[in-house]
Amino acid sequence: MRLELNVKAVEKFMKRKGWDDKDLANNIGVSKVQVYRVFKGQRSPGNEFIAGLLSCEGAGLSLFRFEGSLPKGIEIEEDG
Repeated sequence: MRLELNVKAVEKFMKRKGWDDKDLANNIGVSKVQVYRVFKGQRSPGNEFIAGLLSCEGAGLSLFRFEGSLPKGIEIEEDG
């Protein structure tokens, strides 16, 4: 299983916050270049990017997608 950034969801999150790429970079502790590369698919987010994003108020796992299958015995409950 692999965790991927849901760029569209992150862009919506940034819009709600009134942030541009530079603001996001400053708030999660990475460079603006890293944000650009992750958004363009040139680089994986990495632990620092993921942890920084999740530490932002209002952020959650909805900003990510899980690719592949979960290990046996692990289930994800859907809200609703």
